[in-house]
Amino acid sequence: MSQNRKILLLGVDGLIPELVERFCAEGVLLNIQRLRDEGGSTRLLPYISTWGDTNFVTFLTGQAPGTSWVGQRLPPSGTQHLLELMSAAGQRAALVHFPESLKPIGSDDLCFAPFWSGSGPAPMELAPACLHSTHLDQWTNTPQTEALGWPPTGTLAHHQKHNRFAVERAGDGFVALIPAHRGEPVPVTLSPNGERLRLTLADGEASLSVGEWSEWLPLELEGKRTAIRFKLLDFDAASGRIDLLQSQVTAPASASGQPEVAQRLIERHGPFISKWAVSADPDTRYFETSFEEGRYQLEWLVDSALTLLNEEGFQLFATVFRLNDETHHTCLAQCDPESKFYAADDAARYLEVIRRSYRVLDDAVGRALDGCDDDTVVVLASDHGDVPNSHLCDIHRRLAEFDLCTIDGEGKPDVAASQAFLKDERGGLEIFVNRNLVPTAEIERVQTRILKALTTWYVETTSGERNVVALALKKQDASPLGYWGELMGDVLFAYAPGFVWGTNERGDTVAELVTPGANHGPQVPTASTAFTSNHGVAFFHGVGIRGGVELPFDTARGIQRMDSAGATFARLLGLPTDSLDGKPLTALLDPA
Repeated sequence: MSQNRKILLLGVDGLIPELVERFCAEGVLLNIQRLRDEGGSTRLLPYISTWGDTNFVTFLTGQAPGTSWVGQRLPPSGTQHLLELMSAAGQRAALVHFPESLKPIGSDDLCFAPFWSGSGPAPMELAPACLHSTHLDQWTNTPQTEALGWPPTGTLAHHQKHNRFAVERAGDGFVALIPAHRGEPVPVTLSPNGERLRLTLADGEASLSVGEWSEWLPLELEGKRTAIRFKLLDFDAASGRIDLLQSQVTAPASASGQPEVAQRLIERHGPFISKWAVSADPDTRYFETSFEEGRYQLEWLVDSALTLLNEEGFQLFATVFRLNDETHHTCLAQCDPESKFYAADDAARYLEVIRRSYRVLDDAVGRALDGCDDDTVVVLASDHGDVPNSHLCDIHRRLAEFDLCTIDGEGKPDVAASQAFLKDERGGLEIFVNRNLVPTAEIERVQTRILKALTTWYVETTSGERNVVALALKKQDASPLGYWGELMGDVLFAYAPGFVWGTNERGDTVAELVTPGANHGPQVPTASTAFTSNHGVAFFHGVGIRGGVELPFDTARGIQRMDSAGATFARLLGLPTDSLDGKPLTALLDPA
């Protein structure tokens, strides 16, 4: 294959193969259908843990977790993965809004606005996306009695946002305060003018009617010149009602490794946003704006990809778009007939929200196909799918029931006093034996006791007894699942379909969920229903790709794994594959 070839990877968090097929059959995804007809495609089985960081790392390194998965926010180094091979060959990579768990290698590479997964705001975020309102009481916050996700302390599975701020009266008008993270709030004066509202900042102003977006207005925060925009959601001068959406404010260029290149992208394509103000949840006020801001972000990503590949000398562009996954988390449980939260008379409303996010993605695929050069391969791929949740599981409490973990008064593990524990950054499905407490001669005995805790974990449901854990293996037996090396835990496991990391107010070890949602990370990668699955998917289109080829995928007989994609990229870029665990998808490649 040619070293002059280029790859545009449009990664999608949680694109579900069954829904792609459903919506293509409906005729609403014309550009993705074009990928299927003119290019090659395959499902991909995720690795454990079935979440983005683990699987996009293996996807783009071409290596299994045992080789390249260090942990969240901990990029691999020295494994001769794909990006290291590219750097050695003088090829440039741009990772734009990609998980922090993988970073470009070369000094000429670009690392722009990596997806932030740490506590607090991302360093590039100067002010969050938020809503300003004179009537905050119109949003009723439902008390959360359960926290889902990993670590099991948040609400990621529900994608809730807590970003609403009061608009206050000020003389004949009103004032909203932009909540800067590291400095004083910035006032925005709001002046009624008939049916329009005038917004005034220190360096810019706009006049909006209901439903209108402002242009990007100049703003200075932390000594950085940036920009902000607004949408007027509701306004009634007589009653003084105002609902105003404010975009996220970012300054990502300086930390990109290539600040001049990054600044050119911003000047050419506009300010970058990594988050939208409102969840893509049809039960949330103004949820439609998530599609508007999501579309803006995705068009920015595609346009920047074309600039970097066509004009700036990069051979690889990789990004991850997350709107589709958000609609799965908020809507999938209500439209999958096998979910306990399914209601036939309301399912269409939730499915339409998911369909709408796929349409946004389909438009972006068309934008990429129309704009790329003839030597570019366009790849649309996901790291996993989703399946509906049914039960939450508190792994620390389960280990405590077997005297393996010590729980404090708040229900949290006391790692120093526990024989077994989990590491936040490793994805929540690896259990480590505490070598500060357990002698070397006793490690395998503790492993065996951990296995007993996992394999005897059952719960009674309306359909009968169910196993909570689908599989569990000692470290020394985990290589068939792609895990090995000193970094991995002493026991690897995965939950059965429908079971998710979590805690609740009652302190249950396992409990039926009371709020709808869908998940992927904790469950066995083969989890599926007739409606959906945890499988990932990849479409390849362009020079060097055979047309109309769909590889068979049978979890009982033969599968393609995530690291096969990275090996295929290496082959397309004319790079060696000896150091990669994945095997190139040669059936998709044109031997000519």
